[in-house]
Amino acid sequence: MSHVFLSKIKDTLKNALTGLMESAGMTGICENKSVLIKPNLFEPISHTTGQTTSPFLVETLIKWCQKAGAREIVVGEGPSYFVPENTLKDCFTKTGIAEAVERCQAQWVLFDDGNYRTYRNFSPLLPKMFRISEHAFLYDLIINLPVPKTHYLTTVSIAMKNLKGFLKQEDKPLFHRVDLNQAVVELNKIIKPTLNLVDFTIPRQHHQGFLVAGRDIVAVDSVSSALMGLAPHTIPLLKLGSQAGLGEVNLTDISIRGEDTKGLKVHYELPSEWLRRTFPLLTIKGHDTACSGCTIPLFSSLAKLANQGKKLKNPLTILLGRETLEGESSQTCIIGNCSPQKLKQGKNVKGCPPQATDILEGLFEYVQES
Repeated sequence: MSHVFLSKIKDTLKNALTGLMESAGMTGICENKSVLIKPNLFEPISHTTGQTTSPFLVETLIKWCQKAGAREIVVGEGPSYFVPENTLKDCFTKTGIAEAVERCQAQWVLFDDGNYRTYRNFSPLLPKMFRISEHAFLYDLIINLPVPKTHYLTTVSIAMKNLKGFLKQEDKPLFHRVDLNQAVVELNKIIKPTLNLVDFTIPRQHHQGFLVAGRDIVAVDSVSSALMGLAPHTIPLLKLGSQAGLGEVNLTDISIRGEDTKGLKVHYELPSEWLRRTFPLLTIKGHDTACSGCTIPLFSSLAKLANQGKKLKNPLTILLGRETLEGESSQTCIIGNCSPQKLKQGKNVKGCPPQATDILEGLFEYVQES
């Protein structure tokens, strides 16, 4: 039986975290140990979006580790492939993480500034060559601190997928050119967090933040997925993780301790649901087989259009990867260089990968005037 621990934030974040860490058996484990805290800071955006880890939670966790006797505490992350190299540190400074860490007199590190361990032909399920930050192996304890999100390829992006931040920035897209779910599972066989602590502190369709934690990374993701309104046994990443022996996916075999989950189940919209709701006139072909070089900047550009209140003027078909379309019209847009189709009309945003700014500019031709 796997154990997952839950703590509701009833008064202060400090009290909720303290109760959770005690329930999870972490008291005493940090004594004279080096601790790496691995949040999710994939882009320099505020935690209020629900996309990055809360600096308040990071600060509270650092203070808890200090009180528990940790001799060294480091907060580290490797941002998204699509964050420009000269702005990588913004993922710490603009999110408030750097300030929170410095208030605690701890240290923060950008993995990209350090050394990497090279893996070659490690598994047929992984890229032939990839690199993992040495920070994944330097500390006595790793506390994995993700935020719960949905994802267009893995369905959820929680504790298991958060370990992808240890990859060297330019190697991250390689994981999208193999089976991403399988590759993330294999990565979880290499990097083993001591504790996985999920940041549900931003209320979402409810009025109370909470925390979920556990050592079984699959069980933590499974319980978190259920609380997000998703069935864990239908999520390939979690099923594969369980089959690989990384943890438990069946909720009936997971004991939830600490506090009950009553009133905490919330709805997280899947990317496909968001697209249908936000751009009902849009059809995307090939998004399930195209690499992240096209899909990530496309979804980012669509999100920016949505944030600006933009709507499509007419039905639009977007082709990704090697997808083709029988016939064509001016309402056809190809993203990237892979499609063999040659458009006589419509638009082709070229690049491998294409720039998000070029995709956004290309899509502006199809939206209604403000």
